[in-house]
Amino acid sequence: MMVFSDRKALWAGGMALAVGLAFSLPGPAAAQMKYQGAPMFADAVAAGKLPPVEKRLPAEPLVQKVTDTIGSYGGTLRRGFLGPSDHNNYSRVVYDALVRHDLDGGRVIPHIAKGWSSNDDFTQWTVSLRKGMKWSDGSPFGADDIMFWYNSILLNKELTPTVTGWMKNADGSTAKVEKIDDVTVRWTFGQPNTAFLLDLANKDGADKSIHNLAFAPAAYLKGFHPDFTDKAALDAKVKAASFDTWTQLFAVEALPHLSGKRPSTAAWAPKGSTVADETFVIERNPYYFAVDPKGNQLPYIDKVSFKFFADKETLNLAAVGGQIDMQGRHLAMSNFPVLIENAEKGGYRIVTYPSFGGSDAVLMFNQTYTNNGPIGDLLRTKDFRIAMSYAIDREAIKELAFLGMGEARQGVPAPFHPYYPGDEYAFKYTKLDTAKANALLDGIGMTKRDGNGFRLLPNGDALDLEIGVVPAFASWADIGQLVVENWAKVGVKAHIEIRERTPHFAMRETNDLQIEIWNEDTTGFPFSGQPKMDPRSSPSLTLAPLVSQWVKTNGAKGMKPTPELQRLMDIIDEAKLSGPERQIELAQELFRVWADNVWEIGTVGLTPTVQGVVVVNAKLKNVAEVAGNDWPLRTPGNTRPEQFFYAN
Repeated sequence: MMVFSDRKALWAGGMALAVGLAFSLPGPAAAQMKYQGAPMFADAVAAGKLPPVEKRLPAEPLVQKVTDTIGSYGGTLRRGFLGPSDHNNYSRVVYDALVRHDLDGGRVIPHIAKGWSSNDDFTQWTVSLRKGMKWSDGSPFGADDIMFWYNSILLNKELTPTVTGWMKNADGSTAKVEKIDDVTVRWTFGQPNTAFLLDLANKDGADKSIHNLAFAPAAYLKGFHPDFTDKAALDAKVKAASFDTWTQLFAVEALPHLSGKRPSTAAWAPKGSTVADETFVIERNPYYFAVDPKGNQLPYIDKVSFKFFADKETLNLAAVGGQIDMQGRHLAMSNFPVLIENAEKGGYRIVTYPSFGGSDAVLMFNQTYTNNGPIGDLLRTKDFRIAMSYAIDREAIKELAFLGMGEARQGVPAPFHPYYPGDEYAFKYTKLDTAKANALLDGIGMTKRDGNGFRLLPNGDALDLEIGVVPAFASWADIGQLVVENWAKVGVKAHIEIRERTPHFAMRETNDLQIEIWNEDTTGFPFSGQPKMDPRSSPSLTLAPLVSQWVKTNGAKGMKPTPELQRLMDIIDEAKLSGPERQIELAQELFRVWADNVWEIGTVGLTPTVQGVVVVNAKLKNVAEVAGNDWPLRTPGNTRPEQFFYAN
């Protein structure tokens, strides 16, 4: 079944996806358009060091829509980041995927790939690339780069011990990828896969891990792979880079923000700079495959710089002072009044991007915690989690952290979303009720208390729960402290432990977190990418790390899922085989199970706080006033930063 750009659509993951060959110029039209390039390359072209723009573009370039008007070239887009672990700051800007989510998240649209088709039962997907497209170093981009990823990264046991979920068939085998010709690649699955495009839209060449790729620069990376390189030469490279194994070196060289030299297909690419630098800089890709409707090669902006800030507070001060040109990441909702007050002086404006629902600060209870047996058992006790939810004063959190905005709710989609499970589940266990909380705690045997009035564990041991918090986002530390105070009122002792992202993420992987505060921002896409309600997601936050391990090792390691957690996975698996009506039914069931079991306690949602309060330089144009805001969309990547430009 060929699906073109004539507004036919399929449902995959619940959002209608208009698919096909839209937004690329067919051969004759491309031949008639006159192309212009950025002035910064004029000298290199004149000296013969760089081909003219028409030779740098593919035969059928992507014609990128502009938000308001045709732009002009030049300038540097300034952003702030919090160091190497803040890699998503970069990937959200370049959004370097074969296909992309559009502005509002309602469709998947062509990007690197010019189009695609599927067979009637969605077991085969054929992806069409752009003839003549090149990497940022001028080397050809094509089917061989996808096949290198498949054969030499995904199927290499040293690089990929366990095949990632999106490439696994229902029987555990690996999906097949084959080259049809130089610009055509076909994926074949063992069962219908209606979520393929959504998965592909989340496989980003600028991602943090080689396990999230779907293509890679074969010509460059063969120099770091033992299947293509002399062992002695490769060993010398490994030693020179101070690594122990070739896989360590390869994992760095395969990712642009770590390598600094690896070619890219994104609008901007590092040229020696990495995220370890004080200021990480990415520069215009001379071979970028897109033009505006007038034939001007994109991007308009010359460079994007990410300046290191030691903490979120300093970054926010820089934003207030007009030193940030376009950013919502790490801007605190509590600073919203200050940002508004200083907008004219700082030379910026504020836009807000809403989310699809969820909760903007949740407490995730680790369902496989084993470091302390009695605490692990408690975290797995449903009535304990319900009691802890009833004990939270969400109205106080709303006033403290969200300036009175949003609503008390669990981590389910917004009411306007087709996956909304209903008010009963959105607001389940969210009304402050200390009497119910105390009764539930008494009911599970936590009746004895210490000399300070804190409840003991059912076995008589003292209890002091740890809530892990990363200070980079929102007001999570303040929220965590308020939760600690709320829980103390029903006799449950807890404390917050603030860690930076890298050690916090490491503790996720090693199953060492008890409870963590994060946001629930994947409710619009529960059947693709890495939804937080799927225990197999990597990382699955603190939901159930050992269940993920159990699945990946076919039960050899980890912890077997409970029937309720297994139901989550079964729903997600069935949805990927189902049509739109059944997907909606399954999604609503998924979120009913999610809210009822309250593995994740929601606090306040439907605010613009999670990267939705955006500072925009007053001179920066073509920035959308309204856009979908979600991790799968790589916001602001879905707003097309390559067509941003500076007036004057």
